[in-house]
Amino acid sequence: MKKHRIKRSILLMLALVLVLTPLSLGTRPGLARAEQEPAGLLSEGRMGTAGTSDAASSVPVSISKDFEDGTLQGWYGRGGSEVLTVSPNAAHTGSYGLQVTGRTQGWNGPQLDVTPIMETGKTYHLSAWIKLPAGTASSPVSIVVQRTTDGANAYELVKSVQASDSGWVKLSGEYTLQHPIESLAVYIESFDVPTLDFYVDDVVIERAPDPVPIEIQKDIPSLKDVFAGQFKLGTAVLVNEIQNPNSPDAELVRKHFNSLTAGNELKWDATEPAEGQFNFTAADKIVSFAVDNGIAMRGHTLIWHSQTPKWVFYDSNGNLASKELLYARMKKHIDTVVGRYKGKIYAWDVVNEVIEPGDQKPGGLRNSLWYQIAGEEFIEKAFIYAHEADPDAKLFINDYNTNDPVKRQFLHDLIKRLKAKGIPVDGVGHQTHIGIEYPRVQELDDMIQAFRDLDIDQQITEMDMSIYTNDTEAYETFPTELQIKQANRYREIFDVFRKHSDQLSAVIFWGKDDLNTWLRTFPVVRNNWPLLFDERLQAKYAYWALVDPAKVPVETKRTKALEASVKIDGQAEAVWNVAQAVPIQTGGKAAATYKTLWDAGHLYLWVDVDDATVNGNDSVEVYIDGNNGKTNAYEADDKKYTFRRSGANPHKPAEYNVVKTEKGYRIEASIPVDGAQTGKEIGFDVRIRDRSGSAEELASWNDIHHRQDTDTSGFGVLTMVEGPRTAKAVKGTAVIDGDIDDIWNKAEQIVTDRWVSGSSGSTAKVRTLWDDHRLYVLAEVTDSLVTKRSANAWEQDSVEIFIDQNNARAASYDSDDGQYRVNFDNEPSVSPGSLIANLTSAAKRTPTGYIIEAAVDWVGTPPETGSLIGFDVQVNNDGNDDGVRDSVAIWNDTSDRTWQNLSNIGLLTLE
Repeated sequence: MKKHRIKRSILLMLALVLVLTPLSLGTRPGLARAEQEPAGLLSEGRMGTAGTSDAASSVPVSISKDFEDGTLQGWYGRGGSEVLTVSPNAAHTGSYGLQVTGRTQGWNGPQLDVTPIMETGKTYHLSAWIKLPAGTASSPVSIVVQRTTDGANAYELVKSVQASDSGWVKLSGEYTLQHPIESLAVYIESFDVPTLDFYVDDVVIERAPDPVPIEIQKDIPSLKDVFAGQFKLGTAVLVNEIQNPNSPDAELVRKHFNSLTAGNELKWDATEPAEGQFNFTAADKIVSFAVDNGIAMRGHTLIWHSQTPKWVFYDSNGNLASKELLYARMKKHIDTVVGRYKGKIYAWDVVNEVIEPGDQKPGGLRNSLWYQIAGEEFIEKAFIYAHEADPDAKLFINDYNTNDPVKRQFLHDLIKRLKAKGIPVDGVGHQTHIGIEYPRVQELDDMIQAFRDLDIDQQITEMDMSIYTNDTEAYETFPTELQIKQANRYREIFDVFRKHSDQLSAVIFWGKDDLNTWLRTFPVVRNNWPLLFDERLQAKYAYWALVDPAKVPVETKRTKALEASVKIDGQAEAVWNVAQAVPIQTGGKAAATYKTLWDAGHLYLWVDVDDATVNGNDSVEVYIDGNNGKTNAYEADDKKYTFRRSGANPHKPAEYNVVKTEKGYRIEASIPVDGAQTGKEIGFDVRIRDRSGSAEELASWNDIHHRQDTDTSGFGVLTMVEGPRTAKAVKGTAVIDGDIDDIWNKAEQIVTDRWVSGSSGSTAKVRTLWDDHRLYVLAEVTDSLVTKRSANAWEQDSVEIFIDQNNARAASYDSDDGQYRVNFDNEPSVSPGSLIANLTSAAKRTPTGYIIEAAVDWVGTPPETGSLIGFDVQVNNDGNDDGVRDSVAIWNDTSDRTWQNLSNIGLLTLE
């Protein structure tokens, strides 16, 4: 898959498929059917070669299938349509392999019964060699385990690989059998390509050595004690994690957490899969564990658009249920479930994920079947019924991406309407599935602050932190630098939570450890390490960042200085508006922000300090390591510069100016640097010293241990880069019809003349306009051959517009950021998808190519005259109509990361 595809919002996707749970894929949609049964248990002679652990054991520890005896060796077709042939054409080694043809469904493929081979609690290495027949396009092939437990099938993906016709590729992964079974099978499929033929050979299944028994760390601080008096510290679990109350998993829960959430067991499909048929077996076990161990139990979730059985929404004739029938079913379900645990569950997520602005419904409500049948009223009824069933339970409305200002406002207004009607809404739940880069810490601060005026409880309900920024990255092991980065991000975020502890009653993680996380199967199957404890239940740097930050190594942060010259006078020259403001955090708030510029011989610094208490010895301290040596002692090139609030020594050894501001003070300084040039990297740090009488407080950008005076190893890195291109958008409103109206004549023209890939191809002349409602873009594309042969939108001939409305220039997309693509046939694609309604476009063919005319609505509060917005535009070109993009021409950012990172895009001034 091309990495330069449309960027998706990770947090949106995480929330959309909570059907995936911390441990299991559960039942895959589309496979809830009667599978073809094998002809019978396989004889040992039909199973290739097998090895056992010792002479007394009848359970093999490994088997291999090489098809060298000319038989299928126990493999059979899952769907019945497959044709499995032992063929020389399919040989990876030796003379024969397995040829698979005749597939008609994605789940079709060869299957092997391994029930007699695998043992519960054991881990196995599964591998097979895969190749595609000549002339077949590259396609994904997967190895999957079908497990039957308590009569229910689960389909657990082990690994996927991109196979091709050019050579053999090894498909391998690990699988741990964690549940008792009635039967177990391994199969190979291409779910996305139902008719794909492929070759399989040299299949090996071998049991991994038994691991050293897991023991939790009993001598480290308990998280629930660390946050005692501030908020509950909770986790979500599945029943198998606490089924054995003496297991290490159960021990970890007891030691560290005082709030418990059932990850799946209290959802509608688990408690009432068929009308009137309730099953509380799993839920009872989790609730009893919580009660027996004095842990507050939290209910998740009563009303949701997902994991609610289809029968809830339809009558006996297969038509959408009436409102009255829907409410009757809702009330019975809530009465039964909430009533059963009355007095045992302290809080319920009554409704979950009811806001979806992209659905374009009044109030930003999600266009779910609940909404289609009953409108907003279903939310009111759910809270009323839940309160009647347990008047003492706290009732929450829960949602994801509540850091998004647009979505947050819809949710805020909904709660305000409900409370005005007397509906018993006690709190709002912020799911907080976040990434290693997004959202910014300040957004989470704003998220909590935004609901203060409603006088309701707030909880962080499903927190985890993916280590990835896109769907194409994958690591076999957790890189140390990312461990440290994750830890420091958790520390900064929990500083915000502590700051708002008067608002937050609980912070709950969506999983207790990195083995038990849904992020190992979503959005793609890969390793992920999003929580505080690792796969063996040992405390990570992320844990220590919350308990004792001194135990966490210093993270090496990176920043960029743009090339430009300024006069040191404390005045905000226009070029300072181009530079990115970098926050310096302490205690959940920004102590300061800084910006940097450079020219030959100078590094320029602009620092805004938040400090209302005046002390002449307050200062900004800047540290420079000219060769970026990262040493534990100063060298000749290492310098410290102190800029005092009092303005003392303004020219020794660096020129600076001090200006009093409403929130504190500002420093503008010029620091001498040797060898300044594009691409140069220097060690760099900024420390704020806040003195009040004999007391002082330090806040550092990079070295949070504040060792900069003697040790440069904790400095960050500053890179000197070119400044972004700038252009002007004049005010005016265009009619979006593909015609070049006269109003475009007053617009400035820019050209996509930089190459992201290729060195020649299609380019565009681009003009922009703006008004109070939207930004207008006109692109005249020169393209001698227009094509959309590829099914991938980014490989079709098209124009992409990138907008960073608040010019935050963040390393991942913020809520105001958008990527808008339109091909020459006026077919749009937008990231995030929720912004699709913001785009209006027209396309028209010309003798030399095509025209794209587009209008993009502003997100939230529109910018004003004089505002700077981040902006870029690129042209995608398939030059020879083969379905592969040959060139990408862009106006400013050549990083090839614009689809996920807007820190390098150009600038547009709105005039």
